[in-house]
Formats: sequence, structure tokens, C-alpha cells
Amino acid sequence: MMHPDRMPSLSVSIIVPAGAAYDHPYRWRTDLGALRASVQFRVGGYSYTAIQGPPTALRELAATLTAAADEAEEAAAEAEPVVGVAS
Repeated sequence: MMHPDRMPSLSVSIIVPAGAAYDHPYRWRTDLGALRASVQFRVGGYSYTAIQGPPTALRELAATLTAAADEAEEAAAEAEPVVGVAS
């Protein structure tokens, strides 16, 4: 018999088009005094989401997203065919 997983799981994908509207970031402290922040954005209609957490986690996310975007652009540039060069 398998034991139930005690850790709740959630998978989320957020597709953000260029030009999404970002709201002014919010910041607050928890009841225990820990600093938290969030960014909310709208992608059209009633679709919106917010990403929130401690500042360190948001900076880590921002760095990872920047690295992913850089890698995608580099891979796309490498894959582009060179026009006018005979093989």
C-alpha cells in the first residue's frame, strides 16, 4: 500500500506576453515581522496573477528569469540560418 504524499503539490504555468501591465509592487510585514513583497500583472480581460514572497526569493526568481531569457535569445541566434552564404 502506498502512503499518501504529505507534501501538497501544485504546478503552475504563467504565460506572460510582452507588454503585460504590471501594477506597482506591494510590500508588507507578516504577523511575525518578516518582510514580504508582491508584483501583480494583468494580461488582458480579467486575467491577472501575483507573485509574492520574501525579497530574497523574488530576487532569485528575477535572476533565474533573466538567465532563461538570455539563454533563449542565445539559442535562437545560434539557430538562425545565415543568408547568402554558400555551403
